[in-house]
Amino acid sequence: MLDNLKIAVKRQKRLIIIFLLTIFLPSIALSVFGVRSIRNERFRLVKQLEDEHKRAADFLKNQISSRFADIEIILQNLAKHPSFNQKNYASIEESLNNLLKGNHLIEHVFLAYEDEKPLFPLFLPVSVKRGSPVLSSLTSAQIEALERAQRFEFSQKNFSEAVALYQQIFSRSKNRNIQAQMLNNIARCFMKLENYDKAIQNYSRVCEEYPRCQTSSLLPLDLIARIQIVRCYRRARAHDKFLETSLNLYRDILQRKWYLDDDQFSTYTSMVEKDISEFLSENTEDLEGEYYIQEFDELKGLHQDINKQWQVVRDVKNSILPELQRKLNQQDTSTSNPFRHSQTINNKEYLILTAAILSEQGNKFLGLLGAKINNDYLLNHEINSVMEDFPFSQEASFAVSTLTGQQLLGNRGLPAKRSTVTEYFENNFPPWRVEFFTGGMENFGILNIKKNFYFLTILTILVLLSFGTVLVVRTIAHEMEVLRIKSDFVSSVSHEFKTPITSIKALIERLQQGKVKSSHKKREYYSVISQDADKLSSLVRNILDFSRVEEGRSEYIFRETDVAQLVEDEIENFKRDKIYAGIKIDLQISPNIPHLYVDRESFSLALNNLLENAVKFSLGKKEIFVKVTKDAENVRVDVKDKGMGIDSGEMDKIFDKFYQGKSATQQSIRGTGLGLTLVKHVMDAYEGKVLVKSKIGQGSTFSLVFPIGKKGSEM
Repeated sequence: MLDNLKIAVKRQKRLIIIFLLTIFLPSIALSVFGVRSIRNERFRLVKQLEDEHKRAADFLKNQISSRFADIEIILQNLAKHPSFNQKNYASIEESLNNLLKGNHLIEHVFLAYEDEKPLFPLFLPVSVKRGSPVLSSLTSAQIEALERAQRFEFSQKNFSEAVALYQQIFSRSKNRNIQAQMLNNIARCFMKLENYDKAIQNYSRVCEEYPRCQTSSLLPLDLIARIQIVRCYRRARAHDKFLETSLNLYRDILQRKWYLDDDQFSTYTSMVEKDISEFLSENTEDLEGEYYIQEFDELKGLHQDINKQWQVVRDVKNSILPELQRKLNQQDTSTSNPFRHSQTINNKEYLILTAAILSEQGNKFLGLLGAKINNDYLLNHEINSVMEDFPFSQEASFAVSTLTGQQLLGNRGLPAKRSTVTEYFENNFPPWRVEFFTGGMENFGILNIKKNFYFLTILTILVLLSFGTVLVVRTIAHEMEVLRIKSDFVSSVSHEFKTPITSIKALIERLQQGKVKSSHKKREYYSVISQDADKLSSLVRNILDFSRVEEGRSEYIFRETDVAQLVEDEIENFKRDKIYAGIKIDLQISPNIPHLYVDRESFSLALNNLLENAVKFSLGKKEIFVKVTKDAENVRVDVKDKGMGIDSGEMDKIFDKFYQGKSATQQSIRGTGLGLTLVKHVMDAYEGKVLVKSKIGQGSTFSLVFPIGKKGSEM
């Protein structure tokens, strides 16, 4: 094989040199130049990408800072308003509601005066006027009557007498707080008497007629009354009424209908939630539908959200305000200029904007007005909307994270990619970093490179180079195949010629030396010499016929012929050859076989090649079956053997010139590889077909199919 390769390369030396000089070397040079140009273009695109991301980061920082500045201006103007240094809570609430309540970027607003508890006006209204204790408005006679009523109620358990005295105090008093308190006491006594209708009636009067009255401990009296109404319905086993009123009460507390501090809110919401939970767990089967359960679940979810807000309030009270006070002590407090503060509490970042509240003269610090930024809204709405407004050339990938690396916004997989730009907000407020990544814009760069002239040039060169390489390789491979086929052909033909020539030479030498005395033996020798000469003649004829086929010089003379008789004659002639003596040939000819236009010599050539192959490839019992049949369109000559068979993968190759099957090679069966090629050529001249069926180890059947009525064509 290596020798064939050397010969093939030597023969195609000129083609290879032309390929190297005209295609390969210029392609390599242009490719190197193009790759360098593409690399420069990529550097340009990367720099362009970084500049765009830098502009986007600056744009983001400026936009977010301007939003903070807008809030600071509002806080500063509010802090200068007279209602703040005069502590006019009604006016303060009105101003805050008008200017800040609709701002989603603000989560909480707090008001902290010196030496006073901080207030959160938008979360918990502070304008409700705190009343004075109820007993301070009672006369001495009313106090005496109240004490007697309380002894009847709590000591003597005489609830009817207690109700009468409470009723007497109610009717003689003009103070609404006292009246509301007495109605509450009367309802409580009816509740102890288990007269729940009367109790509910009086509690309802408290809620409807005295909604702003307070208990002696300054708790909203209507809240206490509603809690008791709920308990009355539960004790009366009015299930639907209990659930309806308790859920409404739960909702009103959560929506902060009453002024309750942290502890009060926690106490009453937990109380109502516990009552509802216990009732639902005990009476689920008695309820129709799932409406109440669904509504209760929604309210519990709201409760959790409000608890988070209360946690923010506690954090601002306990941690943020002391730190703000420390900062104020370190700077000039005679100015109301706003300032920013950030602080981490329990892994949560608090962003605070504040403005100082000064006296009317502006020379004394009174307190602080501050706003806590809503981080979720800032991240998911403000920053995203800013990035959507930036005119990116393509979709950008960015992430926002804390200084410690905790990612707040962006795809979780982005930090694994290489960032192009990392920027920080001004004065680290918020204390976050913004990173832009190549992930979202690499495709843009690749597309630009693909549009690059040098890329297209290299692509074209690679196509040409590949085409030229394939052409050269195929040419050399074809040359090697031709050399191999020629070598195999020469070897096969040499072997085919050598055997009869050696036989003839040996017999002639014996005859010339006079070693053969018997006339019978001489005739036998002459017969063998004649058969070997015929074999040589047949080989030469096959080679010459193939040569004429290759050169297109084959000539056929088509005459109307009795094909059945012709087949019979050819088989008889085949049998007479002593080489094939002992071969059993079974011939079957169907009746009424029509005459065909055939060339007797080529017909004989095709049939004899099939018969010879049948004998050659039958390793055991040499038995051949020949059948001549017809149908409406064709006459068919089948030659069947019981030989070694043909592999299915070789069916398409056996008619190729010089081809010899693997089975034949393994069995050392030699031949020229031209027989079936000539058969195929002959059948093409008849405009017919040669078909083959075969199974390994069971033999093969070759069929010559001649169309009826056609005269063939010269080839």
